[in-house]
Amino acid sequence: MRVERTVRIKAATTWLPDARYTAASAVAAGAITEEQAAGAACSEVPVGAAVPAWWMGSQAARQCLGDHGVDPAEIDFVAYAGMTPEQEDPWSPAHRLARVLGASRAVAIGLAQMSNGGAAGIGWATTLMQADDSVRYALCTTAGNFSALPYDRWRTAPATVFGDGATAVLLGRDEGPLAIRSLGSAGRPLLEETFPAFHPFRPLPEPVSGPREDALGFASNLKGSREVIQEAVGIALADAGLADDDTARDRIALISSNRLGAQVTDQVVRRALPRALRDRYRAFGAETGHLGAGDLPANLADILAGDLLGAGECALLIGTGAGATACAIVVERE
Repeated sequence: MRVERTVRIKAATTWLPDARYTAASAVAAGAITEEQAAGAACSEVPVGAAVPAWWMGSQAARQCLGDHGVDPAEIDFVAYAGMTPEQEDPWSPAHRLARVLGASRAVAIGLAQMSNGGAAGIGWATTLMQADDSVRYALCTTAGNFSALPYDRWRTAPATVFGDGATAVLLGRDEGPLAIRSLGSAGRPLLEETFPAFHPFRPLPEPVSGPREDALGFASNLKGSREVIQEAVGIALADAGLADDDTARDRIALISSNRLGAQVTDQVVRRALPRALRDRYRAFGAETGHLGAGDLPANLADILAGDLLGAGECALLIGTGAGATACAIVVERE
């Protein structure tokens, strides 16, 4: 989708609990080996313990709004993407979050797209703001608490570790450091059939021994995820006027995706990118791990905090979720 009306990222925030679970502690506990720790995508992850996910989301949102002096009552739309083991205490975390913030007139929705939830929230908000001039501000939030995993979080997947925390992204009009230029979304829901075995809050599948042909669906999932990312990226680049490799290399300064292990990133994300752009990939999250639905917004917050884009430079942000859905967003620093 080409974003022709002005929609800007005014602010992006990541909120993390204070407690940390380090790779060294995981090795000492016998959860992983030193070799596995050395190959992990992070050195430590934040741990929320008993802190409700929605409350973490409210803290990220308060910080995001407070940094820019936006009155919560001015928020027209709130999106919330959470990842928790079961229904949280509020029956609608999106509405609970909007209420405690004081977003008294906002339309609130909850999203269930797994690790693509944060990207989907930004996509929904941008589409709404494109279609309706009366929507002035939109707030996209994510939160996840993985403390109730039935296994040690350092054993989640190859080199991928769940971290607890929340994010918030504030979208507005006219003012803001980043302009959204395009969005690309794609889906492969037929892959949902193979993903339930890897539901994060269920015990890990038993290893399969002996001869097998893709017994747990790894190859089909990797291929399907790669294809859906490639499709979403192609749409976003074309709609931003960056389909030509030379133009894309001139304009795109960095690319980011979910905070997963290097094996998954290399096999799925990098291979889905045009060859001319693969060296623009930048990994984030060495001290957070995989924030569930919050990876893309957290990457956005790090880009802003680090002032990583110069005037006229673009970033391509990619989100993907099990099932499978992908979203690609092109933003530009003006």
